[in-house]
Amino acid sequence: MDPSLDMWDFSSLISLWINRFYIYLGFAFGFSLWICFQIVIRKQNKNSQEKTVPKASRDLMTNGYISLQKKEVFVSGVKIFYGSQTGTAKGFATVLAEAVSSLGLPVALINLKEYDPDDHLVEEVTSKNVSAFLVATYTDGRPTESAEWFCRWLEEAANDFRFGKTYLKGVRYAVFGLGNSAYVSHFNKVGKDVDKWLWMLGAHRVMSRGEGDCNVVKSKHGSIEADFTAWKARFISRLQALCKGERKPCGGNCKKGKCESNQHGSEAMEPGSHAQEEFHQRDAEEEPFGSTSEEESGTEDHQSLKSVIDVEDLGKIMDRMKKEKREKERQEGETSLIRSTVKNEASERRAMITPALREALTKQGYQLIGSHSGVKLCRWTKSMLRGRGGCYKHTFYGIESHRCMETTPSLACANKCVFCWRHHTNPVGTEWRWKMDQPEMILKEAIENHQNVMKQFRGVPGVREERFEEGMTVKHCALSLVGEPIMYPEINRFLKLLHERKISSFLVTNAQFPAEISGLLGLSWWRTG
Repeated sequence: MDPSLDMWDFSSLISLWINRFYIYLGFAFGFSLWICFQIVIRKQNKNSQEKTVPKASRDLMTNGYISLQKKEVFVSGVKIFYGSQTGTAKGFATVLAEAVSSLGLPVALINLKEYDPDDHLVEEVTSKNVSAFLVATYTDGRPTESAEWFCRWLEEAANDFRFGKTYLKGVRYAVFGLGNSAYVSHFNKVGKDVDKWLWMLGAHRVMSRGEGDCNVVKSKHGSIEADFTAWKARFISRLQALCKGERKPCGGNCKKGKCESNQHGSEAMEPGSHAQEEFHQRDAEEEPFGSTSEEESGTEDHQSLKSVIDVEDLGKIMDRMKKEKREKERQEGETSLIRSTVKNEASERRAMITPALREALTKQGYQLIGSHSGVKLCRWTKSMLRGRGGCYKHTFYGIESHRCMETTPSLACANKCVFCWRHHTNPVGTEWRWKMDQPEMILKEAIENHQNVMKQFRGVPGVREERFEEGMTVKHCALSLVGEPIMYPEINRFLKLLHERKISSFLVTNAQFPAEISGLLGLSWWRTG
């Protein structure tokens, strides 16, 4: 290798190092020119776009790019639920599905017989769907066989304090009922009940309930088909409004249309207009079960007090006041007579379950036994029938929830706690002061009632056949339904009867009765929780 070449390479490197500042400057100058060139090109492109893009589009342009507004979806689809016996409701559901499809919305037809509300109904809270329920009323005001389980579940949920009034908040629904006005006592009863129960669970009614009448004489439109056609037209119109994002004029918290936000615009509201239809719809939604006349009567009384009384009317007013005074004295006399009768009969024991309490507990799904006991199906029993998990007794003690009977020999409670999550309608007492039923009768009817309720789950969607068969034989009894079971004077005999039948027991107490608890401590089979 030539040594001169090595010297040249070394000298060139030295020269580059000495003049490195000029090299850096050259690179910086070239990079600056390239940036300026890019800025000029972008500016020219922007000017050319402004000449071709309309003004409405130019308003959206920001820093050289267009900010696209995201289109909000107000209705993602429609689900049509039907419960049919003869096929009429199913046919109407098909017709409604075709009408909804013409709007370009996804639609699903669902037979209530194949629908499990435990799993899927709560999903509608966040789905942005609109649900339409087409339900027929069958014999004696009962739902059809296909809708029987759904209606039973919905009724229990609406009257169960554990679900609450906001369980279905966010669900939007409409109901069309099919019935026959010839049966006046239960005309469209199922449609009315479904509408009421959904509302009680917090669902939002998008339009008033429709009622189809098979009785052509009394049908509003001449036939049940015409009734459905009229309701369908209103439903499609309302659906189109919802798709556009139209909302109520106010928050819907006003009663009887006395909304401050509508006072100024009420004069401009024409009869039959869409706004007036929504206005009346809100009134109906606030008071779905019919309103009382207290507000109107209060107004009339207020006006009568402030109005000027004519001298000629004084005689009528005095007569009315005397009549009211005599009526009050008569009522007071009857009340004192009743009090004296009750005092004389105070020595006799009375039944714990009063007619009002019986009505309240029956409505909540309790099967009442005798004068102070009850049984009810636990939600964990329903869960395990479907092959899901059980309650804590299954986790800690291996007790199978689908074979467990939840009951109580005493519906009375020792306290009335303000934080209690139960219904607060049961009697309260710190000692037994009611009639007493025998434990043999209570246990016999408790098992019978439990089995009768279990039979209703045969064929219900999701229920496993083997779990159902096992659940018909009670293997465990949870004395934790409601009240204080240890207050029952014959609690020891009741527990012995359970264990003689090879039924284990789990007794829940708040330990306010130490003497009764000590009576259990001498037994080898007791357990308290």
